[in-house]
Amino acid sequence: MKLPITVAYVSVDDPNDRRSWSGTNHFLLRALQAQVATVKVFGPLRPQPELFLCQAINQVLLRTTGKRFNYRDSFVMAKAYARMIGPQLHGVDLVVAPAGLATTALLRTKVPIVHINDRCIAGAIGYHRILNDLARFSQQESLALEQQALKNAALTVYASQWAADAAMRSAPELASKVKVVPFGANLEHMPPAQAARRFPSERIRLLFLGVNWEDKGGPIALQALRELKNRGVAAQLVVCGCTPPADITDPDMLCEGFLDKNEPVQAKRLEEHLRAADMLILPTRFEAYGIVCCEAAAYGLPVLATRTGGIPTIVQEGVTGFLFDMNEDGVAYADRVMRLAQAPDHWQAMRTAARARSEQVLNWTAFTHELLRLAQEVLSVNKAR
Repeated sequence: MKLPITVAYVSVDDPNDRRSWSGTNHFLLRALQAQVATVKVFGPLRPQPELFLCQAINQVLLRTTGKRFNYRDSFVMAKAYARMIGPQLHGVDLVVAPAGLATTALLRTKVPIVHINDRCIAGAIGYHRILNDLARFSQQESLALEQQALKNAALTVYASQWAADAAMRSAPELASKVKVVPFGANLEHMPPAQAARRFPSERIRLLFLGVNWEDKGGPIALQALRELKNRGVAAQLVVCGCTPPADITDPDMLCEGFLDKNEPVQAKRLEEHLRAADMLILPTRFEAYGIVCCEAAAYGLPVLATRTGGIPTIVQEGVTGFLFDMNEDGVAYADRVMRLAQAPDHWQAMRTAARARSEQVLNWTAFTHELLRLAQEVLSVNKAR
């Protein structure tokens, strides 16, 4: 039975577009619609002339200083969003705002606001390169807007402990409103459980999924492949999502480039690689969350990844994968692969555990169920006032 409430789903981008926020917007909306009686969608939001002016300022800054204006998280845009959204909240019980700092920071309403995000700006500045090239005024404004959004929200849900900890450090007085609920895999359907198979087979298959070769640690993944081969182990590295530099080649590296999940043929190709792989390797240099690790879990893939950002919330050390320090190279990854190859029962157990974690935690139905449970507590307090 659906929860008998009306939710306003507020999104800057189009939540019906599966490319929005790597699909997170789309799958969260769909899960909400399955569990809530009424969901009113507010988005995409394109307030004018504010958006045009902000984009123009950003272009001028880039050309003159090389710095960016993070106008998505600016007070100019926040005021415009509040003007657009506020008058339309009649009859709404709850506002749900994914990545909605600006959409809710200045929203004046008695309706409880739930803010959802995979990162806290206060914890991501100096960590994620996307936020490292901001003009000083924009960096300060982004931090101030985030604080206002946290204060204005009745509940803030982060996908990982990393993000939640950063928020609580930046605003300890608001810690009671901060919760951690892991995001799910952005998959149209839960794949069938993997059939048992022999490991290691004739060739160990490592799958690398990332849109940027350097940022996601492609050179380390390639080093791991070559180290395995140097030790006499037959191995293959399948690269999906990006194309390595032209001068980087290896006869046992298969480069698929970007595979669009919205294109049936490409989506099927990606699914084939997820099914065939023995492990996901992701030596990423930074990661707000790591949805790809959730997708790997759905296919029962153990994950070898960096201990950074939100990944430790997804990957359970020694249970569904292994985590590596930032300074560890491909040799360390190869060592772990070799040890797993010598303990096939452990690999099999990890496959089973990864799939179970996907079914129980790392899916959007589970996320939304917990989100609504937390939100109902907020609604009960709100009604009692």
